[in-house]
Amino acid sequence: MARATDHGRAVARWARNYPLAPRYRRDELVTLTTADGVRLNAARLVGPADARFTVVLLHGFVNSSRTPRIHAFARLLQSSACVIVPDLRGHGASEGHTTMGLNETLDVDAAVRAAGAGSPVVTVGSSLGGSAAILHAGQHGGVAGVVAISAAAWGGEEGRTGSARAARFVRSRAGRQVAARLLRTRIPRDCASVPDARDVVANVSPAFLIVAHDPDDHYFGDDHARALYDWAREPKELWWLPHAGHGTDLLTPAFADRLLGELSRRLPGPSP
Repeated sequence: MARATDHGRAVARWARNYPLAPRYRRDELVTLTTADGVRLNAARLVGPADARFTVVLLHGFVNSSRTPRIHAFARLLQSSACVIVPDLRGHGASEGHTTMGLNETLDVDAAVRAAGAGSPVVTVGSSLGGSAAILHAGQHGGVAGVVAISAAAWGGEEGRTGSARAARFVRSRAGRQVAARLLRTRIPRDCASVPDARDVVANVSPAFLIVAHDPDDHYFGDDHARALYDWAREPKELWWLPHAGHGTDLLTPAFADRLLGELSRRLPGPSP
C-alpha cells in the first residue's frame, strides 16, 4: 500500500510539473532567436510603470518557464520588475538540445538582448540556469548583475544523490528517452557536463554576483558555492540558505522579497 501511495504521489507531482504546469497568457508569449539560430519559447512579463530593472529568470535542468515554482517566482518578481522567462534550449517548447551550460550562454544573451537597453538587466538563474548566467556574464557581459542559485562551479560532479541521478539521465539511452517524452527535455547522446567556471567568473565584474546556496545541497556541495565566490571579483556576495534545498526549492516568496530588496538597493535611480 505504501509503495502504491508513493507511486501515486510521484505521478501527481509529474502531472503538476509538466502536462498541468501553469501557462502564461498568450499576449505574454514571445519567440527569441539565438546567435546560432535556435528558436526559444519565452514569456515577457510587464512590470509596474516605475520598474527600474528587468530580470531574466533562468530555469534548471529538466525544468522550463512553466515549472510551477519558476512561474510563481516570475509573478512575484513582476510586482517590482519587468521579467523575461525563456525555455532554455532543449527544454519545454524551445528548439534544440541541452548542452548543460555550454551553449545556453547564447540563450541567456538572446533574452538579455530582448530586454532592450532602457533599464539594467539582472540574470537570475536556478541550477543549470545559474551556471549559464555566470558563464554568459563572464563571456558576453551586458548585464548589471547575476544571481546564481544552486549553481555548479564545475562539471562531472556525481558525489551526491541528485547529481548522480542527473548523470544517469544524461548517460543512459533510456534516461534520455524518458527525459524527452515525459520531462520535455532533449539530451544529446554526446552531452558534455557543466563547463568549468574557474576562468570565467572573474570576468563577471564589474557587474555584481550573488551566489545563493544551501550548504547541504544534494546536487552541488558547498565547495561549489565557495569556489564561485572565491574566483569572483568584487562586487560579490555569498548567501548561505541552510535547509533550503536545491534550485527551485529556494524560489520562495521570502527569497523573492529579499532579492527584490537587494536589487532595488543596488540599482537605484529614476525609472526609465
